[in-house]
Amino acid sequence: MPHFIIHTNTKAIQSADAQTILNAVHKQAVSNGLFDENDIKVRLVPFEKSLVAGKADNDFAHVFAYIMGGRSTAQKSKLSEAIVRKLSEVLKGVENIAMNVYDFEPETYFNRKMIG
Repeated sequence: MPHFIIHTNTKAIQSADAQTILNAVHKQAVSNGLFDENDIKVRLVPFEKSLVAGKADNDFAHVFAYIMGGRSTAQKSKLSEAIVRKLSEVLKGVENIAMNVYDFEPETYFNRKMIG
């Protein structure tokens, strides 16, 4: 926890290698101060075909962040802005870059380490 899942088309990531994109998101998540670095997970999911703004294979990157609830709207907004700004630097030719944050409910979250 937290999970950052980057959806993008394969053409968009030709301007920067996948590891650079993953590292950029990871670095921004760390620098935001909301998470322990060892807990951050970042994944990249490239799509071969897409339709964005009515155009086939229009370049895009969208980050879906899943974090434990309890952060303020302002903190989540700052996180989204920082990551979108950084990806805009890394993916210079990509016009459609966005992010949103979803909260996990602490009361319903369970993982393997919690098994007694």
